[in-house]
Amino acid sequence: MAVLTAAVVLVGMLCVLDLLLTIGVIKKLREYGPAGPTRAPGPGMTPLSPGKELPAFTAVTVDGETVDRSSLPGEALIAFLSPNCAPCRAELPELVAYAAAEPGGRNHTLAVVVGEPEECERFVRELSPVARVVVEPKGGPVCAALRVDAFPTNLRVRTDRGRTVVAGHAMELAREASPR
Repeated sequence: MAVLTAAVVLVGMLCVLDLLLTIGVIKKLREYGPAGPTRAPGPGMTPLSPGKELPAFTAVTVDGETVDRSSLPGEALIAFLSPNCAPCRAELPELVAYAAAEPGGRNHTLAVVVGEPEECERFVRELSPVARVVVEPKGGPVCAALRVDAFPTNLRVRTDRGRTVVAGHAMELAREASPR
């Protein structure tokens, strides 16, 4: 009988321990949310999903041109890159080739280069002939408005019934460019 009592007490203690651990996991999941810890850059940002309207934004390109949501053509690509990001450096030639092949010229690609101006010089030099380029610090106005806090990020946008909406996330630019 003593063995049975000890087993029941042991199982009860294990259940209480499991309950405490589960509560701790739930608290951590609530803290981190769907997009990472709330204290990370861009608290709780989740990327805009296809069909969502593009939020209003305003920025000035390196050429001094003001760009905003209404200045985007019917279909466009908005690319977010950072010179401190290895995948961004690897994607740069592909993005330049993609933008150069874009029908309608450089107005159909908006490149947002995130970092200090001196760090961004190479990106600006390579992208300027084929895209409108905005340089801004991390968490700058375009990134904040479009909810981007990870790089590289490519948003395909289009005009739909008078609204500019996210059409999708261009993951592989080379594959997207081939059917055109």
